[in-house]
Amino acid sequence: MDSALLLFIAFILLGFSAAFSGLNVGLLMVRPAELKRKAKQGDKIAARLYHYRNNGTYLIVCILLGNVAVISTVSLMLGSIFGGIIAGIITTIVITIFGEILPQTVFVRHGYKFSRYFFWLLDTIFILFYPVAKPMTLVLNKFFGEELPTILSREELTHLVDEHAHTIDSAIDFDESRIVQGALKYSTIPAGDIMTPIADAAVLNIKDTIDASMLSRLRRSGHSRFPVFDDGSNDYLGIMLVKDLIGEELPVPVAHIYRDKIYDVNYDSPLDTVLSRFIQTKSHLFLVHDDNDAVIGIVTLEDVIEKILNRRISDEYDTDN
Repeated sequence: MDSALLLFIAFILLGFSAAFSGLNVGLLMVRPAELKRKAKQGDKIAARLYHYRNNGTYLIVCILLGNVAVISTVSLMLGSIFGGIIAGIITTIVITIFGEILPQTVFVRHGYKFSRYFFWLLDTIFILFYPVAKPMTLVLNKFFGEELPTILSREELTHLVDEHAHTIDSAIDFDESRIVQGALKYSTIPAGDIMTPIADAAVLNIKDTIDASMLSRLRRSGHSRFPVFDDGSNDYLGIMLVKDLIGEELPVPVAHIYRDKIYDVNYDSPLDTVLSRFIQTKSHLFLVHDDNDAVIGIVTLEDVIEKILNRRISDEYDTDN
């Protein structure tokens, strides 16, 4: 066969080798779960790639079979043209640079973009190598198991979101990143970590009477709900809402205006559980008790929301900067 024709065929086969090498790196870098998520969002390329990537072992076997076959053929052709040591040196340099390094470098950076142009090649080798690749895949999966999904820890997800927020092309901004990070972490925080100690909490006594002076102090406190305590029984009887004072003629005894229902949570209850109880009970304030059922603090819905938002919520009564 003419040397020029052999070189032309070898050049074409080298292109196939480059494609196989690039696809091997580019496709295996993408996790099936990621492609599946994109496919559900309407990404047609991801849906097609998921078809190939879902069985990673079969994909590897087919690509490597194709690449080895092509490289072997190229080596034989170049050997028949140049012969001896020179053929070995040329083959090694050409295949290493143009069949491995360059295509893998390109596909590492743009694999998702370029893979769409080789669907026909993947379809071909999936069918062509089926008699060999399928049994090999079954054996490999039998001994080594199926490919495990990538499960990120809470810390890894938090770091991932933060990285996206610091990337110029990302659609996630810093406020969204802060909220997502707070939402990921808040379920690991117990109520005792964010509660206001009962000694520092604004509490009303059942024997108190609310007059104009006390009402002014309640408003300046910045709170709208106050636990009601009975020092006689040493127990919390309920909660008083400032809004219930609307229309009341002052002075008015706390005993006449408070609501005799107040809920509590354990100090080690995680905040996702606390938030669920807030929703279920339609409450905004819980007493926090210890293992001996002694009240040690209060926690509010606002406290939980601040942890989710990862930022303090201030109102017109707050003086902190």
